[in-house]
Amino acid sequence: MKKSLILIMILFVSLSASFESVVINPAAVSIGNISGFKKGDLMIPFIDTKSISVTGNYFIPFGLSELAMQEAGASFMIKNIPFLVSGTNFGNAEYRENSFSVAAQVYEFEGIRIVPGISYYSLNDVLGAKTSFGADLTAVYRFTQSLAAVVSVQNIYALETDEIDIPMTMHFNFEYLAPAGFNVYTGVEKDDKNDAIFKTGLEYVPLKYFTVSMGYNFDPQLITAGFSIEYGNISFSYGMSWHFDLEDSHSAGIIYEF
Repeated sequence: MKKSLILIMILFVSLSASFESVVINPAAVSIGNISGFKKGDLMIPFIDTKSISVTGNYFIPFGLSELAMQEAGASFMIKNIPFLVSGTNFGNAEYRENSFSVAAQVYEFEGIRIVPGISYYSLNDVLGAKTSFGADLTAVYRFTQSLAAVVSVQNIYALETDEIDIPMTMHFNFEYLAPAGFNVYTGVEKDDKNDAIFKTGLEYVPLKYFTVSMGYNFDPQLITAGFSIEYGNISFSYGMSWHFDLEDSHSAGIIYEF
């Protein structure tokens, strides 16, 4: 049964040849797949201007280890401009997607940060190899120390052909750092092919180095949960999501700060 599902998924993505937005970072998965606020976020780039770091994340969708996704990234400074470079890998011998992205925080003033990015996409399937490019734009605004918003448009421009289609995806997410260690997240994701997905998450920080989280997505319905542990310069996170019709998905990641 699982092999049949894998073949169906491979056939579907091969015919559509589309690079979909997928949250892999476990810290973001655990708060309802809301990206842009956590260290190690690469889909919506989280650029930490205070440290140099490397990140690695591993994601198994719906129990299908054969279709596991991996991503890695590094943040650093060049002439006082923070950069984030990252790469992703998805698929198997029959179908494989790879991407390489560069994002830079080019503007910061009174709580506003502007982060443009560019991505290179590579797809290999039974029909051959295909490549494309896309441009992203992210804006972060911190209203107060407790309240922040992220607006991100992935593939605001993309090079598309008859063989490859890259959807433009918009994200509008909020973070509220509430008293007593409770943090609240909410957001909406919309691409040019599917209905909007509404998301919400709750995080509890009982200790400075330990957090537990849970979240919920509406249509498709997902329940998420996870935790993060920090020890010195190393952070480890685990996130899982439970689909109402498919199997569980699991994500794990590690961050090292220099």
